Amino acid sequence: MQPVITPLVGRPITLVDMDGCFFDWGNALNRILLQLDPNYPIVPLGQQMDYNHLCGPGGDRDILLQAMNMEGLYRNLEPMPGAIDAVLAMEEAGLNVFFCSTPFATHATCASEKLASIEEHLGSRWVNRVILTHDKTLVRGDVLIDDKPGITGNMVPTWQHLVFDQSYNRSLAEAPRLREWKDWEAALYPLLEMAAA
Repeated sequence: MQPVITPLVGRPITLVDMDGCFFDWGNALNRILLQLDPNYPIVPLGQQMDYNHLCGPGGDRDILLQAMNMEGLYRNLEPMPGAIDAVLAMEEAGLNVFFCSTPFATHATCASEKLASIEEHLGSRWVNRVILTHDKTLVRGDVLIDDKPGITGNMVPTWQHLVFDQSYNRSLAEAPRLREWKDWEAALYPLLEMAAA
């Protein structure tokens, strides 16, 4: 049995989003959409220009909701290239790393599937490092790595947003950006230094 990760008091907190950032949620959803309707008008990854692109022209909202509520969607996600190595390297470097994700409200098993996916790919000790919330502004941290272009909520965030690069968030031209997980150090450390100043 692996030891539970203990909190690293006083060390920088890095929050990592799951869907579209650590996990390849978009391709998994597209596969389900095409299983439900082989003619569903998929917008290929890399060509999505709007974060809320899912029900674009010709898209059937009922099929979309059926796909987004499909049991197993969040359980069978594959990590993005380099994501596992990057998170483990962050931990090895002494960063306090947590996953911070929003469960899909109407998906009956979304939360448990997210936990199971983290356990499968990183081990059981990481399950205690998953924060599931519908308001990420309530979560304390120094940096949040997330693909969502605008993150709002009830609080002024304590974290700085490091945008995980996707075609639909490139309108944020001036925002700090992580283009690939292999480049995490160059993207993350300047923000952590600013947070510590």
